[in-house]
Amino acid sequence: MCRMFGIVAKDIKDIEDYIFIQFFSLSTYGKIKPYRDEGHLDGWGVAGFLSNDEAVIFHKSKNSVIKETKKYIETIEKLKKSNSKISIIHLRKASVGEIRLENTQPFIYNDWIFAHNGTILEKEKLKLNKFIPKGNTDSEILFYYILENIGNNIKFLPILIDILKYIKINVAHTSLSFILANSEYLVAYREYSRIWSEDGDSALWNKNYYTVFYTKTKNYIIFCSEPLESIFHRWIKLKNSDLFVVDKSLNIVFKRKI
Repeated sequence: MCRMFGIVAKDIKDIEDYIFIQFFSLSTYGKIKPYRDEGHLDGWGVAGFLSNDEAVIFHKSKNSVIKETKKYIETIEKLKKSNSKISIIHLRKASVGEIRLENTQPFIYNDWIFAHNGTILEKEKLKLNKFIPKGNTDSEILFYYILENIGNNIKFLPILIDILKYIKINVAHTSLSFILANSEYLVAYREYSRIWSEDGDSALWNKNYYTVFYTKTKNYIIFCSEPLESIFHRWIKLKNSDLFVVDKSLNIVFKRKI
């Protein structure tokens, strides 16, 4: 479980600091499932792309972001200096896997960055032939499963859609909601199960927790687990199984329920 933030910006240096601070506040005040401790305080990370299109982790920590406020602010400054067109931030609330750096998101591999909100209850069904996870989370396995099936195919979207359709039906999970990016595109997906839940939970809770919203201006488009109150533009909630693809020029090139 987590809070996710993905942004495509014309110029990341021009994005107001209060936007990143507002997302930071979700570590304490972000929505949680019933009967959970407050906060998303089990690790955090910031990732983006350098000018040569290399995916990079600007910083990642297993610690509470609240205890590392200064480091978070410094990392956002580093992100801005990078001129990254596409960036992803993740605040973790652990559900599978220990609180350690290897289990902290975002994950990166080669030219891809990935953040996931949900629990894959049958992660053993996602067989990996190429990748060896560094940690023991279901989210990392989901990321590698997607990459193994996409391969080096530039036209990855049809393959990705087939993967998601398969998992949605055949692998028990609470939510597949994620933000995935390479240097050209950001992909945002919202999906929650109406039938599966974690032990002791109700599947009815999934709808209200596993949300993704987006807002768009002439200078940026942001996808976030919940609306940021400091941004007064209209926030639009993705419906269940909505998949969005945005290119680095801020064009929504794909938008469909799958």
